[in-house]
Amino acid sequence: MERSRLNEVESLMRASKAVLEFDNFQDSARKIFDEACYLTEATSGYIALLSKDGKLNDVLFLESGGIKCTVDPSLPMPIRGLREECYQKQKAVYNNSFMSSRFAKLMPPGHMPLNNILFAPLIIKKKSVGVMGLANKKDPFNDHDAKLAEGFCEFAAMALVNSRNLDNIRENINKLEKSLKEIKTLKGFIPICSHCKNVRDDEGFWLQVEEYVSRNSDLLFSHSLCPKCLKEHYQIEE
Repeated sequence: MERSRLNEVESLMRASKAVLEFDNFQDSARKIFDEACYLTEATSGYIALLSKDGKLNDVLFLESGGIKCTVDPSLPMPIRGLREECYQKQKAVYNNSFMSSRFAKLMPPGHMPLNNILFAPLIIKKKSVGVMGLANKKDPFNDHDAKLAEGFCEFAAMALVNSRNLDNIRENINKLEKSLKEIKTLKGFIPICSHCKNVRDDEGFWLQVEEYVSRNSDLLFSHSLCPKCLKEHYQIEE
């Protein structure tokens, strides 16, 4: 196997391991992004997720590659220009003359220069849910870079699904633990009077059975009369 091909396989393997290596998506996404930069030789970029309303990109992290950029990375990015094309086509797109393209005018003030740029989508259940941006490669991006980026984005999408599943599991566990704390249980020996049938609580007070049980469980009593008492006290037979 030629060296370049071996590098690709090794890098893709490292990216695939990141899917399960990290509990949260940000860590796994960063590892996958770094591997994508390594193979494509991009020096800057980011990974962002689509906002709930589908109108903005929420940036997970941004790598400037050492180039000054005064744009606040925490600000959402509008879905427009080449990014929008990537979302709509659901495949990688790139431009090697970005600063002279029609997309350059959409850049906010203070944005670092982008000599070239490549976008690839994160796709879950046939829907684009995010995007990986790679930029400022020394040589022009090509179709092979686009295919590699799409492969890395597949791993990123898997990592996102895995992270969301873990979050759901943790949420359900927390709900279960909360419910268990709210459940009152009765166990052990309870002193009960052999004559009046009152029971003694842990503080030494004697209570009627129904009051004691209600205090220590979620049970509620609805008083009635059994057939025996109906007959003995009210001369009524069922």
